[in-house]
Amino acid sequence: MKQPELGQKIQEWRKAKGLTQEELVEKCNINVRTIQRIEAGEVTPRSFTIKAIMEVLEVKQELEGFPESKLDEVQFSPLSKKIFLGGAIAGIIYFFVSIFEFYWDGTLYLSSNLDLPAFYFPVKLIVLFTYTAYIFGFFELGRQTDSRILQVSAVLLMLANIVYIFMDIMFLDMFATDYKLYGIAKVVSFGLLMMPFSIGLILIHNKLGTVFLAAGGLGMLAAILFSTFILSMFALIVLTVFDVLAIYLLFSVYSQRFFLYKTKFDNSNLILS
Repeated sequence: MKQPELGQKIQEWRKAKGLTQEELVEKCNINVRTIQRIEAGEVTPRSFTIKAIMEVLEVKQELEGFPESKLDEVQFSPLSKKIFLGGAIAGIIYFFVSIFEFYWDGTLYLSSNLDLPAFYFPVKLIVLFTYTAYIFGFFELGRQTDSRILQVSAVLLMLANIVYIFMDIMFLDMFATDYKLYGIAKVVSFGLLMMPFSIGLILIHNKLGTVFLAAGGLGMLAAILFSTFILSMFALIVLTVFDVLAIYLLFSVYSQRFFLYKTKFDNSNLILS
């Protein structure tokens, strides 16, 4: 069924259920403008959006012309949702605490004779645990979406963070340490590790939406800038935006259900009855 017929049918089914557009979008976790444009026939919605709307409207659906296609509704388990929520909350804490970490690490890089504050060690421990929980949320997302690259890259990032924190603490009182060389190695290696993680987000965007493509693109840009080192200051700006978006992603998968398609199909082949 193509537009505008699809939009007209959705409008009829919505009214038959006695739902306003606002009530429908609240149940589907989409915005009002989107449903307005769908019903007006201005846009052809993604297949997973149609599926979400049809579920709320309690309308049967089937695929015609794709006998081997299989539509799997992914309803994340309560445990997975707790991991996503925990990762998002940990990400928020990490986001703010890391500001202090970046400041003191940057200052230490410029002057190895710096007297570090007493809270430097606790800050490192907080970063250790919150970043691990934050990235573990994406490991779980990779497991739920069968994305091996997202799982492996998440594990590598968690392990790298443990190594970074250990090295930072170990070098804390070693004034003979060449912090500039260490800083370069740390920044470049982080950039390289961010690349497969970003690719993992990009590869699952067909399953979970274009916002994952945007996040993956930002992550890749930050990774490239970090890997050059000389552009690492610009990379920090991009990484800040990336982290905000990544935290949003974890909240979104915590609060919504998604529909994974084993094979691709065109919306014109979706018959709603």
